[in-house]
Amino acid sequence: MKSILKGFIVLVMSAGIYGFAQASAEYKPDYCAIDHDHRSHNTSYYDYYAKDNYYRAGSYRQGSRSRHNNRYDDGRGYNRRHNRRHRARSRVVNRETYSTRWDARITRVEEIYWTRSGRRQLVCSVVVRGYEAHHVPHRRLKRIAHRDCSPRARIQYL
Repeated sequence: MKSILKGFIVLVMSAGIYGFAQASAEYKPDYCAIDHDHRSHNTSYYDYYAKDNYYRAGSYRQGSRSRHNNRYDDGRGYNRRHNRRHRARSRVVNRETYSTRWDARITRVEEIYWTRSGRRQLVCSVVVRGYEAHHVPHRRLKRIAHRDCSPRARIQYL
């Protein structure tokens, strides 16, 4: 009796899956007569209907939304005027991560900082992060800094 019931359940489920597959294969988005980019309401619209000028213009939403809505982020006005006078404050030259036997890791980062006078300064930072960072001895950080940092770099332990 149980085997007949199980067979019936399998038959009903397979028929349902087959019906769902057929219904989803025949799905076609509704036709839209408005003159606009139809990918705004269905991303696969142009797979089913003729391509128009909006499709040929390029991909839909090339940038992020915040770029178009934020006046400080769109490259005009305030941001462009002020960023022209300032260069980047730092540049990462080298980064390496070391594992420890605790639930922590040591990260060594070498950066070039530009000072206000225009001088470049090489700084090597050694940082311990993780849940058990307090178990890592300071001596281990000093050894990593001495062994792997550039010779003329200023070393800082964070």
